[in-house]
Amino acid sequence: MVDLHGHLLPGIDDGAKSLEQALHMARQAVADGIVLSVLTPHHLNGVYDNRARQVREHCSVFRGHLREYAIPLEILPGNECHLVPELPAALAEGTALTIADRRRAVLVELPVHTVPLGATNILEEILAMGLQPVIAHPERNGELVEATDQLSEWIEMGCLAQVTAQSCTGRFGPRVQEAARRMLSHGLIHVMASDAHRDSRRIPELTPGREQVARWTSPETAALLTEAFPRALAEGKPVDVGLLNKALLSPKRGFAGWLQRLRA
Repeated sequence: MVDLHGHLLPGIDDGAKSLEQALHMARQAVADGIVLSVLTPHHLNGVYDNRARQVREHCSVFRGHLREYAIPLEILPGNECHLVPELPAALAEGTALTIADRRRAVLVELPVHTVPLGATNILEEILAMGLQPVIAHPERNGELVEATDQLSEWIEMGCLAQVTAQSCTGRFGPRVQEAARRMLSHGLIHVMASDAHRDSRRIPELTPGREQVARWTSPETAALLTEAFPRALAEGKPVDVGLLNKALLSPKRGFAGWLQRLRA
């Protein structure tokens, strides 16, 4: 599996607080079956300013520690970029990182409680730059949790969306869990990620969330969200949303045969 959103880099935001904790989180990810993690420290949220060069350097150092301790986790740099008017310029200047530093997609975060005025305009600016916004955990936004119309509009514009694994398992409460289920069933979610911050409670783990998505929809859908689609984004390739629509429309298709066809 591929995890596109996690805060494992130690000491630079509200994620891992020490190298020891970061290494433990990396081991947890590997134990869960995660082979690649895009590390996405917060940027432009008014608290943290983790610019591209700094994040690349931290990733390089952490990659060395992973080799030293023989932890078989591939890591790539990224940012969780707050959706502010300054974001398009920061992306154009190269001071804000795209997903896996591929210059194809960017992980964007909304405020916790609201959808800010002008959000759609900012997303349109990013799309006009040839970048695809990936909306981080919309099921946890105070406005989107009640109604999916705004998210649906952004998806129609060309954005993608990422659900948090623990939202699906109920870690953030039944209201958020129900919003995640509704967004998934309507085809508004394209990636599942851990959004891991610690080595306890909010850990780098996808399997329980993947299993819940498989129960809600189908194993095919769960595989797309945790394997095929995040892998494509990490490699700078397009996401074939049509595959998701087919999987959601045909939840009882044989998983083994479907996966074989996908890999052909």
